[in-house]
Amino acid sequence: MIRLFLLLAALLLSVIAALWFHHQGGYVMVNVGQTTLETSLFLAVAVTLIAALLGYLLLRTLIRLVRTPDSVRQWWQRRRLGGARDRLVRGLLRIMEGRYADAERSLARSAPKADVPLLHYLCAAFAAHGLGATARRDDYLAKADRSDSQARLAVGLVQARFSLDDEQWETAFASLTYLNEKWPRQARVRELLARVCEPLGEWDRLLALLPGLRREGRMDEATLARLERTAAIGSLRKAARQDESALTKAWNSLPRSANNDPEVALCYVDCRIQFSTADAEAERILRHGLHREWRSEWVERYGRLELPDASAPLRQVESWLKQRPEDVSLLLAAGRLAITNGLWGRARSYLEAAVSREPSGEACYLLGSMQERLGETDKALASYRRASELGAAFHPPAGLRQLRKPLPNMAEG
Repeated sequence: MIRLFLLLAALLLSVIAALWFHHQGGYVMVNVGQTTLETSLFLAVAVTLIAALLGYLLLRTLIRLVRTPDSVRQWWQRRRLGGARDRLVRGLLRIMEGRYADAERSLARSAPKADVPLLHYLCAAFAAHGLGATARRDDYLAKADRSDSQARLAVGLVQARFSLDDEQWETAFASLTYLNEKWPRQARVRELLARVCEPLGEWDRLLALLPGLRREGRMDEATLARLERTAAIGSLRKAARQDESALTKAWNSLPRSANNDPEVALCYVDCRIQFSTADAEAERILRHGLHREWRSEWVERYGRLELPDASAPLRQVESWLKQRPEDVSLLLAAGRLAITNGLWGRARSYLEAAVSREPSGEACYLLGSMQERLGETDKALASYRRASELGAAFHPPAGLRQLRKPLPNMAEG
């Protein structure tokens, strides 16, 4: 609308100027050498304006002709980049659809022509990974790394993720360790490194990573607790394969949350009992643990203790029995400890109570041993038969080690 008004105003002014010039009586004379040109003022002004306009149009045309190659080149470049972007979008859609071969072919062709080839190569690597083409996948990742040096962290994370998917734990661990050294503040690197430490048994490294991951909130608490428990148990078992001092050092180096975990503490007790059943530290941990939470597996370990003062754990178990007289695991532990103390009659009573409530191979075998020792041969034979049916693989208490013998042949009995 504004342009229309301006055009109308220009036409109006032109008409007014033409009328004004037409009524003027002046003229213009141009003398060049022997040639003299004389005309009216109106015609001279008109010719001058037309000449100026033609000169302007000619100049614009010449400028456009000079700039034509650049314009064509820019047009061709815009067309090429637009095509590359279209192929990138189509490639991503085909990856989502699971058409990996088509996606890889399209992305690989468009990458050299794209303004951001990094994205094309990364997407082509995802497509090749979906096809299981490891060599081509790694080649695309290498090209992506060369195309943009600022994207090495992202490329490294993608490569580590592919290794994790293929369960190439050592390769993933090496890549993530390098990335963690180069970018120590990258939480995503530490998260993946923590996940790969578990299958490799890198327990100390995993324990060192967990506090930072907990502060950053990169994993849910349930996952962190599971990883911490697994790493702590793995660290204790690894130390137990060396010697008792290494085991104690590993236990003391664990975080407090791991020390308070019942499964970790039970593993530590088992490792200590492996070196010696006469372990006061194991007794203390089991006793304190049972005061916090009653667990039958802890009671079972307590019944296997053989302290220098053998009567002390028996007294403790009997005090618990006053509160839990029907606890089968507690009755079995009392029977074992009574055998360790040489109290055959008391051991038989506890074992009979345990078998009557919930028979097990161990309880039946120990009861048969007591019955045999007390001269009750027929009852002992029946107990041995029942133990054979239920299975009786266990670690015998000290009072039975010198008497231990294979179960009687029931066919001969």
